[in-house]
Amino acid sequence: MSVFSSPVRYRPWLSQVTILATILGALLALSLKTQDKLRELQIGGTRPGLLAGAYAELRGTSEDQRRQIAELRKQLGKYRDAAINDDSKAARMVNEELNKANLALGLQAATGPGIVVVLRDAKSVPPEIKKMPAEAQIELIKPYNIHDADVLTVINELRQAGAEAVAVNDQRVTPWTAIRCVGPTVLINNVPVAPPFEIKAVGNKDTMMSALLINGGARDTISEKDPQMFSVDKSDSLTLPAFAGAAPIRYSRSAPEGKADAALNSSEAQGKEGSKTLPGVAEAQNQKEKGK
Repeated sequence: MSVFSSPVRYRPWLSQVTILATILGALLALSLKTQDKLRELQIGGTRPGLLAGAYAELRGTSEDQRRQIAELRKQLGKYRDAAINDDSKAARMVNEELNKANLALGLQAATGPGIVVVLRDAKSVPPEIKKMPAEAQIELIKPYNIHDADVLTVINELRQAGAEAVAVNDQRVTPWTAIRCVGPTVLINNVPVAPPFEIKAVGNKDTMMSALLINGGARDTISEKDPQMFSVDKSDSLTLPAFAGAAPIRYSRSAPEGKADAALNSSEAQGKEGSKTLPGVAEAQNQKEKGK
């Protein structure tokens, strides 16, 4: 039975939940305010002076709001701790579920065993490339530099191998995280990050290590031009920071139970249909049915 549908009338945890909701609302308001500020600026010109001024203003605003968000998160943590000390079973259940959700979303610092992957640009490129025209150099030098696609390849491999929390250069990867190249840097959570890229992942370190080092895997793909472009080590204890930004939810709503069930059934049907195209899956399913 859900704690929210319990017939028990005495709910000492209700005040904590109300305060938590208020703080989360404040985080959302900060995020929406930042987005409105971006729309107001509407950088239309390309003059360096205008761009530099707009960038400086946005960066200052972003830093101020990150500090405010960090302070609100500290207050949120205090109220969570207060809920832990509440003797009621309902309060403990609410707090446990909240902690799990925050860990999964990257809104709470995570610690545990895992691995550390470091991606570096190659130390040098073949001399003949430097003698080529600039346009030809750009294409030929690409495999010698680490790009956003390489970072995403490693993250996808780690997720597939069961990574429970991931951070790149101390930028926590969340459902809202975008990773893309902008000139010589990579934007992660809209924060410019330059190589070397240190990717930390909390999870089963042996499983994740095997996934990355498999023949034809991420290591072979990224380090094809230079083995030093990719390195990975296991760690008995890693601590990943919480996501430092805000996560606005402007359009999504909780789906009604009927629609949610229909979407789940459709997803399961699509999964079964797609699995039929994988080699050996259909045969294995037929053998399983015969065994019954």
